[in-house]
Parts: sequence; structure tokens; C-alpha cells
Amino acid sequence: MLSSTGLEMEFMKIVHGSVQWNKSLSKLVSVVMMGGVLGGCTAGPQWPWVFNPPVANVPSQQGLPPTVIRQPVGSPSVGSTTAPPSTNTTIPRQPVNYPAGLRGDYASYPALRQFIGKMNSQHGFDIAFLEQTFSGVQRDKEALTKAGAPTEGQVWRAYRPIFLTEERINGGVDFWNRHAALLDAATRQYGVDTEYLVAIIGVETQYGKNTGKHNTLQALTTLGFDFPRRASFYQKELEQFLLLSREEKVRPQIFNGSYAGAMGLGQFISSSYRSYAIDGNRDGKRDLWNPQDAIPSVANYFAKNGWKRGGGVAVPAYVSGAGYASIAEATPKKPSRTLGELAAKGVRPQGAINSAKVSLIKLEGTTDEYWVGGENFYAITRYNPSSKYAMAVHQLAQEIRKRKFGF
Repeated sequence: MLSSTGLEMEFMKIVHGSVQWNKSLSKLVSVVMMGGVLGGCTAGPQWPWVFNPPVANVPSQQGLPPTVIRQPVGSPSVGSTTAPPSTNTTIPRQPVNYPAGLRGDYASYPALRQFIGKMNSQHGFDIAFLEQTFSGVQRDKEALTKAGAPTEGQVWRAYRPIFLTEERINGGVDFWNRHAALLDAATRQYGVDTEYLVAIIGVETQYGKNTGKHNTLQALTTLGFDFPRRASFYQKELEQFLLLSREEKVRPQIFNGSYAGAMGLGQFISSSYRSYAIDGNRDGKRDLWNPQDAIPSVANYFAKNGWKRGGGVAVPAYVSGAGYASIAEATPKKPSRTLGELAAKGVRPQGAINSAKVSLIKLEGTTDEYWVGGENFYAITRYNPSSKYAMAVHQLAQEIRKRKFGF
């Protein structure tokens, strides 16, 4: 086949309107069209976290965006402000124009550089993309302050009034009425009592009014590298968060949530988001700020953690003698005793509780409260590992149900 230049020269020698003229014109048009099609196939910019695996596992390059694959970074010396040199294997494609090196508040953190290397070696994230991402992170001082003094640190008598308010009870009835169809569907599908779905969302975000204003990337980075007491937990959640962002095809910088990195109406941390979130409206996204996805996601969370529909949650307990003190639990543990075993220790529930296994719950304060908790109480603590939290959810659920139905 002639090149486009050769064809043009041939074309100029042919008389206009002749048979040769028409044939040559067709050839020229075909070449121009083919060039346009091939030109349109050039890889354009896509999501920057498209897989960029270590060199040993380079997949076929067809259809991938332009990138440069690097070996995982090592741990630089303390105080270094630039990434250590790495061996680059350049794929013959146009490289992504990321600024080189790590800058900003966390540029001198060896632990973050190690984390970036891990995300590259274990999950195939592009190093330059992560350097650019973390270079824009600012330390969240408010998150550090709140993490050091969580609400769960208060005694029960101070904790309870935060959540058992007229506003939250009435708000729960209103939320139930507005989303009755979604709630009924979730209850039927997942077997979780409706009032507890409503109460969880009420305790967590006041039915979506307060889903959090902390940038999730910044909060998790801050707590992962500036909060030693729980650094391991928050670094794992940061890892899960970046994986979540890639899976949902959303830039990590745009998520907002709580100071601890919880997101959406039900305040799922990143690992829970990945494990339990449901695309309820089947639009291809798991959007936990949308009740259509958030409600079935909370129900799925409870179902996967052992909730039994119609099962008992908790009832107040009478305690007497000295035996009960040895079995009272201030921190949640999976129920392992029978009502008979509790009775032998001087514990008597003040009402019926439908649960094969139970435990004695102690809510500490100036005057301690004792409750008999069932398997569903323990299921609530899988959402937040605090007996005070689970009790607040339980009592709010009961008050919402009473306000809606009168019993």
C-alpha cells in the first residue's frame, strides 16, 4: 500500500474526473480514515490507580493507560525528604506526569514510605500516584484530639443522654416513615428487626444529618502515622481505604467522614465498607450516603454478625449475693452462659429474654447498672465494641418503636 505522501504525488498526476482519478481519490480517503481511527486508539488518561503491578507480574499492556512501573521502595534513612532511588522498568507507553517524590506534612516519615512500598508490592498501586496523593495530605489535629478522648470513655449515665433524646426518637420515627419500603425490604431479606436498623443510623449520624466533615484520607493518614497507640489499626484501615477507592473508582481525596475514618449514614470504616456494603439500588455503586444502599448495608452487617430476628437483646437484672461480681462483664464478650447458670450466681432478669446464651452486662458509673444481654446484644457490639454503645442502640430502638406504634 502506498504511503499517504506517495498517494498524494500519484494523485496530482491524474486528470480530474477520470477513472484513475476516482480510484486514487478512494485510496486517499481510506488512508485518511484509517489514520483517524488509529489515532483515536491512543491510550488516554484514566483513573490513576489502575493496576501498576511489580515488574515480575507485568500483564499485557493492551488497553492500559500510560504508566511507568517501579520496584517497591525501601525504607530511607530517618529525616530523608525524598524517596530513595528505585529501579524503573519503562513500558513503551507515554508516562503519567506525576510530580517526583513525596512532599508535604508526611515527607519525612519513613513509615509512610514503607507503607507506599507495601501498597505497590502487595496491591499494585503506582508509587508516583501514591506519592502525589500523600503529598497533599495535611495533618488532622482535630482527629488526634478526638481519638485521644472518645465518647465511649464516659460513664454510662453521661453517655446515655447523648443519644436518648426527643430529637433522636422523633427523628427515628420520621426516618422510618420516609423509608418504610426500604426498611421493610431489608428486614425481610436480612432478618434484622427494623427498629434496630433505624436506631443504628440514628446513633451514628442522626439519620444522615451528621455524616462527618473530616477528610477520610487525611484522618486515616494522621491517625496511622501520628497516633502510636492505634497506629497499626489505622494503617490497616488506610490500606483498606485505598483499595476501596480503587474498587469504587472514586478518587480517595473526595471522601469525608468521622475523625476515625467512618463513612456514610451507618459510619462504616473502610474494611467494613468493603466487606458489608450493598449496592441496594443496583446502579453499580455502593454509596453509603444514599439510604437505598445504606439501609441494606447495615442490615447485611448485622446479619453477617449473628443477628437473630425476634431474638432478645437485653433486659435489666436483679443481682444479689457475692457470686454475680465474678461473671459481670464491662467489655463485650460472646454470651456463653444459660439463664440457669446466671441464676446460680444470684442474677435474675427482670423480664423475658429470648436467647439461648446470655451474659451479665455491667454498665459502670457512680452506681453500676446490670443487664442480662442476649446474642443480639453481642451482635450490636460487633458494630462498635462497646457495651455502652450497644445499650444506647437498644434503648433508642425501643423508644422509637414505642413512639411509632404506642407499645
